[in-house]
Amino acid sequence: MSAHEANKGVWGSPFPASTGWGWVLTYGVLLILGGILAFLNPLATGFAAGVIFGAILLAYGVIAIVAGLSAFSTRSKVLELLLGVVAVLAGLFVLFDPFQGAASLAWAIGLWLFVSGVSQLFYGLKGTHDKGWRLLLGVVDIGLGTYLVISGPLAGLAFVAAIIGFSFLFRGVFLISLAFGLRRLKSA
Repeated sequence: MSAHEANKGVWGSPFPASTGWGWVLTYGVLLILGGILAFLNPLATGFAAGVIFGAILLAYGVIAIVAGLSAFSTRSKVLELLLGVVAVLAGLFVLFDPFQGAASLAWAIGLWLFVSGVSQLFYGLKGTHDKGWRLLLGVVDIGLGTYLVISGPLAGLAFVAAIIGFSFLFRGVFLISLAFGLRRLKSA
């Protein structure tokens, strides 16, 4: 890569790739610290996830209601208005009890994993392609899904905290490696 190509920017940004590697490094370190905190305090992480989940539902509901009021067809209006009202009510419910919202999010993920596992088992038994992997994935998904559905709310909060913690850790490691790559570009 020539110096001119390196200075075009990362992912098409107008800023040179060699600029600001320290900010990327700082962001990566902060994400790793956030990931560690998520593991150390799953209740606070679950609370924060519940608040964010509730705010997203509330925002979606308001947007869906506005879209329903501006829809051209009657069918679209009714459906959007109904979905909007349900989302606003669910968002308010989650915001009034963020722990329950985060636990219900974990329960929904568990249900999805269970259904996904059953379908993987079905296709693993019926098909011939990737049979072993599908069967293994099906058993793992069913096990994790069942655990999340039948476990208590604290286990659900711990699961949400673990997902957030792992996500932050992996993103932090990626950004730190990206920062050092940008630093090498700057010195080249």
